[in-house]
Amino acid sequence: MMGIKESGLQFVTDIENAVIASRADMMQGLEDVTHRINGVANNLKEFKAEVRADLAEVKARQTEFNTRQTEFNTRQTEFNTTAMEILIDLQRRIPA
Repeated sequence: MMGIKESGLQFVTDIENAVIASRADMMQGLEDVTHRINGVANNLKEFKAEVRADLAEVKARQTEFNTRQTEFNTRQTEFNTTAMEILIDLQRRIPA
């Protein structure tokens, strides 16, 4: 049998061991959370890079579209001018 002194020391030792184990568990939990946060941050960086690449592609396509739209407008103006010239020429040739 243990005496009261030994029982008291054992009790304090058990509490100390529980506190140490609790701190170790807390540190392990914090380390796990840190790894998860870093993983999320890395995934976010990759996603951000993909979004930037997609946005650059969209901007390039928009620039191409704007260029083609300008070319179309120029050709449409040329066509309208030519059509008007033809109509004026026909009107002059038709006797009144």
